[in-house]
Amino acid sequence: MNNAQNTKRDPSKRAGTMPLVSVLIPAFNAQQTIAESLRSAQRQTYAELEIIVVDDGSTDDTPNIVSRFGEQDPRIVLIRQANTGVAVARNTALANSKGSLIAPLDADDLWHPQKIERQVANLHPAPNDVGLDYCWFVDIDTDSLVTRCYESRFEGDIYCPLILGNFIGNSSVPLIRRALLEEIGGWEPGLRAADAQGCEDWLLYLQIAERARVVLSPAFLVGYRQLPQAMSRNVGQMTRSYEMTMSYARTKRPDIPDELFARSRHDFDIYISAMCGDTSRRATTIRHMLASIARDPLNEQHNVGVLRELARRLLQMPRAASRLSMGADAAAHGRPFSAIEPDLRCPICSPNE
Repeated sequence: MNNAQNTKRDPSKRAGTMPLVSVLIPAFNAQQTIAESLRSAQRQTYAELEIIVVDDGSTDDTPNIVSRFGEQDPRIVLIRQANTGVAVARNTALANSKGSLIAPLDADDLWHPQKIERQVANLHPAPNDVGLDYCWFVDIDTDSLVTRCYESRFEGDIYCPLILGNFIGNSSVPLIRRALLEEIGGWEPGLRAADAQGCEDWLLYLQIAERARVVLSPAFLVGYRQLPQAMSRNVGQMTRSYEMTMSYARTKRPDIPDELFARSRHDFDIYISAMCGDTSRRATTIRHMLASIARDPLNEQHNVGVLRELARRLLQMPRAASRLSMGADAAAHGRPFSAIEPDLRCPICSPNE
């Protein structure tokens, strides 16, 4: 791709022309959360939306809840299929959508009302070699209360930072150009076929980063719900998914040094240990942390950090408790996602800002 192509703009990007955004929601037994997620999509300040929900073989009341929403809001379309996994469900939604911009949303996550408006304003006028806009997100619990904030600053060519970790975070964050998704072929169903679900989003973002640049909308616009039964908490499945994703990256980018992949594995071990950090799974926590040390026993800085984190978890010490001197009102933690401002600066998660 030459420089002239890099800066070429689509002639449809005229002033006053607003693109249709397709919201893709895969849903499986999501009756506890789907209504709240749909409302967060409905309440977007950006008007040009269609909302495609694919019920992936639910056995609970999910399709009936979505149908009731659709009766009141013609933007909401329900498609039902046999259970084939999240990747196929998203691809079904993509195939039945019309928007030039695609906004995935999981059936248990939430959006700030300005989410799509801000991202369209950032991505739509950008050159065509910019394929994805991401924003910041917060973890929320079963009651939609904020538990942690995540922000990154990477933009442009993000392939190497993505090897180290999926800083985009989750599937409800990005706004993606449809043409790019179709070029890639959508989400990869082969991970589920290999009993390796969990990193479908990470793999997709790597495929996007091979082809396009990325921009950032620096605001907390997504509530990422953490549930005990979530797919990402299946340790064995997530580990297989990670290994297949990194194998793909190694094949596609043999120029990337092994050291970067080693650092990625260190961090993944820590991530996995956090997924089983409750008291009933301490043995698994310890095993994954010690595995992280064993992979590179001479990396003193990393290993000291691992041991400190291990001690914190074994002692059940709350993360960053010493940073709470600024008072509860200064932080997003413990507040409903709907009550936080997207431009907040959390003194707990970003104490130096």
